[in-house]
Amino acid sequence: MIRPRVGSASQTECLVAAMSSSAITHGETVRADLETVEVASRGGMPEAEKLVYFCRLTGVKIRKTLEPGDGRPLPDEVVVSGLDVRDEGVYDITNALVTSNGRIEVRIDGRTKVVPRGGWLRRFALYV
Repeated sequence: MIRPRVGSASQTECLVAAMSSSAITHGETVRADLETVEVASRGGMPEAEKLVYFCRLTGVKIRKTLEPGDGRPLPDEVVVSGLDVRDEGVYDITNALVTSNGRIEVRIDGRTKVVPRGGWLRRFALYV
């Protein structure tokens, strides 16, 4: 299993922008869907180092607000916990627990589904 991390190349500003577009603010906790999240190694990184990339993120859809925000801007730091995938690829993450107090945390738990985007892995296999 691959357990990717968030790094300086992860383009976390795309996640922050998508959350802001969904009116999520600092201090808020929601259950949300994140569509088109990529897991890959790029740019000469060691093969074992896989990162989460938010550059393709098409949006953050709020399913349920668990704790309201305080209206302040979202933090810049992002972490992803509990994400385990078999292969590099593009995924939809549904029903993730997303918090934004001090840092943004996207937590994959027992209620979250991580589903490969159809077709990407087949196209990727053509280039390997």
